[in-house]
Amino acid sequence: MNQAIILAGGTGQRMRTSGLPKQFLMVYNKPVIIYTIEKFVLCNDIDMIAIVCNPQYIDYMQDILSKYSFMKKIIITPGGKDRQGSVLNGINAIIQNGGQQDDIIVIHDGVRPLVEQATISENISVAKKYGCAMTVKPVIESVIITDENSSSFKDFKKRDSTYSLTSPQAFKLSILEKVYKEIQGVITPIPLLDAALAYAYLGNKIPIVKEYNHNIKITTAEDYYFFKALLELQENKNVFGLI
Repeated sequence: MNQAIILAGGTGQRMRTSGLPKQFLMVYNKPVIIYTIEKFVLCNDIDMIAIVCNPQYIDYMQDILSKYSFMKKIIITPGGKDRQGSVLNGINAIIQNGGQQDDIIVIHDGVRPLVEQATISENISVAKKYGCAMTVKPVIESVIITDENSSSFKDFKKRDSTYSLTSPQAFKLSILEKVYKEIQGVITPIPLLDAALAYAYLGNKIPIVKEYNHNIKITTAEDYYFFKALLELQENKNVFGLI
């Protein structure tokens, strides 16, 4: 089986608002998180979805889901104290609901509602072959890497070999479970913010899946309005038959 972990435990601090977390903000009468869930429900390669939610908002999440008639099994589990803890809780929830060691687990940010179903499916396909996969987007701007207030020629990187890391990521359950057991309590030079980074830290290579669409992560007010504008643009294309 192929199962999704959708991380929806954020509190929305970067949105500069005292209201609801960003995943619950309404866009055209629908919460952001529902746009994301719909992509996984409509993807034929996904069998079950585990939503990892801030414990304070589990009832709220359940109330939202009750308004939609999704045809796939969706479970809700409490988030952890950080992203690592939330992913681990999602893993445990899937295992408790019959997850098998050779299942493919797709991890996605709940506030990336524009992910394409083709990207989800390609992650699954690559993970079935190689054990894991991560989504990246080729950068448009030139990139430098430096820890100083200046840079030299060697700090400039070729654009055609530079990517930004997005989501989803996909792993066989056996690999994912092993990774999170091995990194527990480990002090690292940089935070291991996602499964791919943790897997790479342990000395492994990860196949990449390239995407080219606007798979934005809604973390600021500007992101919210950009998402809203993209939905309006798509609607106009549908209405007027634009390409």
